[in-house]
Amino acid sequence: MGEYYKWVNVDRKEYICPGDFDLGNKLLESAAFHNPFLCALRELLDNEWKGERFLFLGDEKEIPGDSDNDVLKTLYRHSLECGHEGSSEDTVFEAYKNISGQFCAAETIVRSNISTYIKDLNSGEDAVNEYRIDAEDPYAGLFTRSGKDLTYTINRTKKVYYSSKDTKVIIPGFSHIKKANCDPLPFLMRHGYWGLGEWVGDEIAVSDSVPEGYSFLKTITIDY
Repeated sequence: MGEYYKWVNVDRKEYICPGDFDLGNKLLESAAFHNPFLCALRELLDNEWKGERFLFLGDEKEIPGDSDNDVLKTLYRHSLECGHEGSSEDTVFEAYKNISGQFCAAETIVRSNISTYIKDLNSGEDAVNEYRIDAEDPYAGLFTRSGKDLTYTINRTKKVYYSSKDTKVIIPGFSHIKKANCDPLPFLMRHGYWGLGEWVGDEIAVSDSVPEGYSFLKTITIDY
């Protein structure tokens, strides 16, 4: 089936899932610039996720207990706290909140998922409240945000940035990806079967303004 990914904030214990936005869950399937899932991420990074630690987390690789990466160390600690040592999928599913439902683009699928959850709950079946909703008022506060398609993605740790308009993204062996205008952020921030992205643990920001004193990444080549 392949590895499934989510954008996960380890500070807030929150995540958004591409499947909720009617996109594929694999690494390449939600990586096109300007898609609603990445616009949701950028709105979060421009607001409550600003300055916080996050990554694009796959479900096929264990969280290492001996990593010196601060994000992975935090994930591993959370896995111990919820009794799922090293399991990224079980840890996120049990200890984190899915906030995809805040966004209009996820309404159709999230409504369907919540409806199924309510039916299972009322019938006495096992039901997991992944959106952490109130069953008495399940859609309260949901589907109010539209996302942001900001031009520049900034790595404040490395003092570099790239543009959704002017940066050329190259993935060797995947020439068709270049034509699809692939956003490199999911690759730079990944952890899973394909390894650890080189930006995981860095402070990432988004903006429509060019940051002063930062180097522009005219070309990004992805190791994939």
